[in-house]
Amino acid sequence: MAAEYYIIRAINSSISPRRLLIQTIIMDSQVCGTMRVLEPDKLSATIPGVRTISAAKTADLNVGLPQEEKVFIWQRRILHYPRDLQKLKFLLEKDYLIVAEIDDNPLRRPEYAQNNYLSYRGCHCVQTSTEPLANFLRQYNPNVAVFPNQLTRILPLSDHNSPNGNYPTIFFGAVNRENDWKELMPIINQILSDYQDKIKFKVIHDHLFFESLNTANKEFYQFCSYDKYLEILGSCNIGLLPLNDNQINRMKSDLKFVECAGYGVAVLASSTVYQKSINDGETGLIYYSLSDFAGKFRQLIINQELRQKIVVQAFNWVKNNRLLCQHYRQRRDWYLQMRDELPRLNKELKNRVPALFDD
Repeated sequence: MAAEYYIIRAINSSISPRRLLIQTIIMDSQVCGTMRVLEPDKLSATIPGVRTISAAKTADLNVGLPQEEKVFIWQRRILHYPRDLQKLKFLLEKDYLIVAEIDDNPLRRPEYAQNNYLSYRGCHCVQTSTEPLANFLRQYNPNVAVFPNQLTRILPLSDHNSPNGNYPTIFFGAVNRENDWKELMPIINQILSDYQDKIKFKVIHDHLFFESLNTANKEFYQFCSYDKYLEILGSCNIGLLPLNDNQINRMKSDLKFVECAGYGVAVLASSTVYQKSINDGETGLIYYSLSDFAGKFRQLIINQELRQKIVVQAFNWVKNNRLLCQHYRQRRDWYLQMRDELPRLNKELKNRVPALFDD
């Protein structure tokens, strides 16, 4: 398949650019390191004057070059109080702007609260993926920027899987989603019974979901690389995106929909999170109850024309709005703004965590 890439070109200027080092320590490379660090780093490094470095669970703090302004990003790091105060002090001594990167609700990990949210209070600023999550984080640090999850590349729709006749292949891939799908499973199995072996499922990671499907026409894939995940996704026609309405889910990103839209998959999604991104009936279908899920699931299965309309319109929406190449400069601009405001940020940091400035 020929990938559709968006080429980034630097603009010539007679003014020398500010030199910026963006250095990240990656604590979660399997789930979100690619989307939140590696891909943005690749595009940021195309900006004149910007250099990016990242490593998993380690960092060399002597890599800065002369006249380079430095940013240090903790990706999903749980900082322990008071043990990790010395690490933060060392970063301050090295003149780093210290940034926390988080794209999931901290309430899922009690260690954040147990350490008085030092992971956010002990940094100059925080970057995250959604506005609801940013609002939560601002109670611990007011300097929060939102960088929504974007796609780095998309494939032409002609490269994606076509249904076998009128019946589709259905995708489900998730981590820790049992509470979100368990009420839907009886409906899914009833529909599978009605259409027997004409419908196929592809499931990534969630073995309980896979085992709960009353059909032999299904394939299971272990947790895999992001590229393999997108390959499997792009071979399907319908994606199921359930999220119950609760505090943790409301802070989640719409990334699953963006990925489906970019890879030719029509979605049936919960109103939680996805209602803000999906134009119901145009770029996807939203369900508001169990009966609504049942009716719209059947509709997507039997109505190939509806699926195709949704696929095309969702693909065009992502192509015009949710590609990283359209947004990547925002990070560099924010880092430089925060560097310019370091005196204020250091004053606020001292008020939040006085121990960082003890001699």
